[in-house]
Amino acid sequence: MSLSFISTPNAPAPGGHYSQAAVTDGLVFTAGQVGLDPETGTTSTDFREETRQALANLRAVLEADGLGFGDVVRTMCLLTDIADFAVFNEEYAAAFGNHRPARSTFGIALAGGFRVEIEAIAVRQGA
Repeated sequence: MSLSFISTPNAPAPGGHYSQAAVTDGLVFTAGQVGLDPETGTTSTDFREETRQALANLRAVLEADGLGFGDVVRTMCLLTDIADFAVFNEEYAAAFGNHRPARSTFGIALAGGFRVEIEAIAVRQGA
């Protein structure tokens, strides 16, 4: 098994002992991406904007390996308040468009005061 890692300054740097994404055998496993703006180091107080930023960060990690949302086969989404699901789902659907990877969504406490976190598994085409 070969293993490599993805790193980009266009998404928040890891806040612990992990990588933004790991790649093995044509599969890309991203770490959870939160709504932290990598340029300012801030998180919006508006849940919709925080969700948009989390999706932008996820996109940046995928793009660092030449991938996009169309290469994603599964996501896991974490919300601190499941009552925010409708807003989250609107933003998620807008980002992914007609592409509909498998998805799990959970209500859970998140570290750092974040209200949304999204991770993905993507496949390199031709792998």
